[in-house]
Amino acid sequence: MDSKSQHKEYPQHMNRKTVSLCLIARDEEASIGMAIKSVLALVDEVIVVDTGSKDNTRIIAEGYGARVLDVTWEDDFSLARNACLAEALSDWILVLDADEFLQPVRPVEFQRLLHDPKVAGYRLRMASPLEEEAGRNSTMIRLFRNDPTIRYSYPIYEQISESLNWWAEKEGLQVKDTNLTIVHEGGQQSAQVQKRQRNQRILQKAMAEFPVEPYFPYKMGCAGIQTLDEEVLPTAGLTVALGHLHTAWLRMESRDPKHLQTQRWLPDMGIKSSSGLLALDRVEEARNLIHKVGKHFPNDPRVILQTAAAEIRYLELHCDDMNPQTSRQMESDIQFRLQELLDRAPESDGFAIDRRILDLYPLRYLGELALLGGHVSEAVGYFEQALSLDPDYSYAWLGMAECSRYAGDPKRALKLYLRTITENEWNHRGWMRGCDLMKEMEFQDNAASWWRRVTTQFPEHPALKQADHQAPEILRPLNPVG
Repeated sequence: MDSKSQHKEYPQHMNRKTVSLCLIARDEEASIGMAIKSVLALVDEVIVVDTGSKDNTRIIAEGYGARVLDVTWEDDFSLARNACLAEALSDWILVLDADEFLQPVRPVEFQRLLHDPKVAGYRLRMASPLEEEAGRNSTMIRLFRNDPTIRYSYPIYEQISESLNWWAEKEGLQVKDTNLTIVHEGGQQSAQVQKRQRNQRILQKAMAEFPVEPYFPYKMGCAGIQTLDEEVLPTAGLTVALGHLHTAWLRMESRDPKHLQTQRWLPDMGIKSSSGLLALDRVEEARNLIHKVGKHFPNDPRVILQTAAAEIRYLELHCDDMNPQTSRQMESDIQFRLQELLDRAPESDGFAIDRRILDLYPLRYLGELALLGGHVSEAVGYFEQALSLDPDYSYAWLGMAECSRYAGDPKRALKLYLRTITENEWNHRGWMRGCDLMKEMEFQDNAASWWRRVTTQFPEHPALKQADHQAPEILRPLNPVG
């Protein structure tokens, strides 16, 4: 690609930095053109490592001026990515996957990032229209200086951070966040299933090859968890997944606190672990764990929300035997932190935070906290605020049902429980609370129907263990966390 032929204007004092797009692909004819086209105005060369395509991937990439290299696939993403990096000739490297594209950015603004003398690389925001990936406040290092010592490690969920951070520290530079956004399209459903199966296979091998690395059990745990609005659900395999997350935490907990704070996946691990423990009614463990994570990431919005969830569940269990002053202080602390989230600017952490985390989810927990204190009108106000932001938010409908039930209106509560699971069939709390109310109202057939749904959809719900009076093998408790 001839960069001189492209019409680009930069301030006279700014000598243009060159950029190589590095991309690995296999059978990506449907999306690779979009990926390359999204950055043509920004990069000087495009390098594609093809790991065995049988479609028109090569032809399309070459049509956009890419240099295409054939590399044998050996179940190792780092190997393929590093083969691509080794061919790069520019000052900087931009990494995309073939099913991703960079949202538009003015070339002059892009160049300003590259001219910051204090920066070794940038974390870009990652966005996805896929339902299971939407709403994630995640970033990844995808733009960094070209140096032969900066290379990816690990065969799957490959990371550049270790070598880049080492190089940056040696050179006295930093790795920073940026508002540049990469969108992951995801491709066809059949291709996604094949990719998940491939990733699971490589992940199993990686766990055996790197027996002390905490990141792989973390990813294995994530693969076995299903969530709804940040809350982990008691679906099949939850206890096994929590075992993997517990292993990851044990491997991380003893490390230097400064190192822990550089692991940007660690808050997610703690949040999922704590939420999963709550789903199994292991409230004390959930609370202890999220408090430990919160010491390292006190201002992470998702950690604050999960701390509120654990504290509210703890208060539900112990409010009768707690010192009233202690209980009021806990409620006050939770309310203060949640209100802080509502008041927080969306760009306050250097990159945009998912608005639901800052304005929707806090309202849910403020409502639950108000109802716990018997303030029904206040709770209704919070839940109504949440529904004004998102009329389909099932946890807000659940909150409204709980308020009606508390106020002594079981018929309205039952309608609202039905609305809860209509908005989202994965709201296990809605199924369980509605089932309980039907039993109270002696609607036995309806209660039995809802209970059957719980047993099939949420087989690890602790209520099933209580009903059977004997825990199946999969529900045996883990070793206590921490």
